[in-house]
Order: sequence, then structure tokens, then C-alpha cells
Amino acid sequence: MLVHIFNRFLGDSTSRQAFEQNASEAALEKAQAHHFEDQNLSLDEITNRNAMWCYLRAALRGDQEAQYKMGLSYLNGQLGLDRSYSHAEKWLEQAAHQGHLSAQEQLRKVYDELAFS
Repeated sequence: MLVHIFNRFLGDSTSRQAFEQNASEAALEKAQAHHFEDQNLSLDEITNRNAMWCYLRAALRGDQEAQYKMGLSYLNGQLGLDRSYSHAEKWLEQAAHQGHLSAQEQLRKVYDELAFS
């Protein structure tokens, strides 16, 4: 039924491909939600995991704020991530090179702490 309505009103091939892509992504998200339910994860864990993946996708696309958030998350072991100084440094450096002032400041603090440890 939905496909019939789609074909009638938005029938060009580009729109059809976008519709099919969105439909398959929605099906994947639904399957992931069922998986999380089966794993008995708490809502906070699911929220953290979803946030981490959203930040990661944006960071990989070059978003400096997302890179900063990924760096902080690795630095502090947040959003379900294990603490990793090498990963934190990677993401903070990428944000800092794009002019993110908080990332630059955080890197300076981390390097100062390491130098005096």
C-alpha cells in the first residue's frame, strides 16, 4: 500500500531510491532496538550508546564539536567508551586543528598533566 502511494505521488527514480534507503535504515534501527531490549540494557546505556554513535558519525564527517565530544568521552570514559588516551588525543587534535578552542585548551591541560606526572 505504502509503495503504491509513493509511486503515485513521488514516482521518480531518485526519490524512490531515497525512500527505499530510508525504509531499510528504519528497519535496521528497529532491529537494533529489539537487540538492545533482548540484551536487557538500561535506558541510560542505550541513550549513551546512541549518543556515542551519533557523535562518531558526525566526527568522521569532520564536525569539530563532535570530534571534541568524542575526545572528551575517551578521555573520561564516558558514553560507554573505555578510557583511551590515544583515542582521546586523536579526536581532540582533529577538533583543535579546526580551531575548536575548548579542544585546544583540553589538549594543553592533558599535555601539562602528563609532563608533570
